[in-house]
Amino acid sequence: MNWKILNVSIPVKDIKKSIEFYEMLLGKSVCTDDVMKNIFENDEDYFFGKNGFGLRLFKPKQDLHMERKLQSRRSYVTILVDSLEKIKERLNSNQIIFLYNESNGFKKIQVQEPSLNLIQFVENNNQFNSDYNGFDFGLNWGIHHMNLESLDVRESVSFFSNIAGFNEGKWVAPKNKGDFSIDPMELSIFPISKDNSGLHIIKPDDGFGYRNNFVHNPSIAGHPAFTVKNLSELIKKLQEKKVLFSDAKVYAMPGFHQIYLYDNNANMLEINQSV
Repeated sequence: MNWKILNVSIPVKDIKKSIEFYEMLLGKSVCTDDVMKNIFENDEDYFFGKNGFGLRLFKPKQDLHMERKLQSRRSYVTILVDSLEKIKERLNSNQIIFLYNESNGFKKIQVQEPSLNLIQFVENNNQFNSDYNGFDFGLNWGIHHMNLESLDVRESVSFFSNIAGFNEGKWVAPKNKGDFSIDPMELSIFPISKDNSGLHIIKPDDGFGYRNNFVHNPSIAGHPAFTVKNLSELIKKLQEKKVLFSDAKVYAMPGFHQIYLYDNNANMLEINQSV
């Protein structure tokens, strides 16, 4: 199965204040076309990106107002695939409940994987630039990976392998690796390149932050990871605005300087730069 990260959705309380926060992180929002709007229809949201690729801020609704829709209180990923037919067949044969929708020229599946992370699959309908992916779509930032918390990593791996048809990879760690496990029972990766980009699946580790001298614990609750071109400049902005962050440096992925922080809605984020 050919796939790529299309976008990530992040739940927020105040759209306006959140736009200001993310413009500090990623720069001014780019005016998007209708692709992303058509994928998500009429939700209260705001987009950073182009041609469907990028970041979506959304305001969750009251659950009791939802009718045949799924929503997440955590950040979640939308994945672009060649076709949904095999995924639908496998979901049905394994008696996994999902929502299928065709609207505005898009075919979509929403489903919760075994650890209840919401995943959205969108079929490529040739409205997307084939040269783009979430990591590189013509802006000064991109989506390096989506990290998913899983209480049973191998069960989640089985879903992405056997239902979605993705190929599991092997974690590539730097020489000076931090204090965390790369045992496939506790950490897995579905890569889309050789630089650990793609989907990360991790077992929550309550001592992760403590052992690595971080203020934040990136193994808890999952997070999107954005790559920027000038992390030092961003760090200066965070210091000026007194935004707390953990500077992990190069500790988990070769050639990537990573920092962690919470946004103004307490969503965990990773920002990194190739070095």
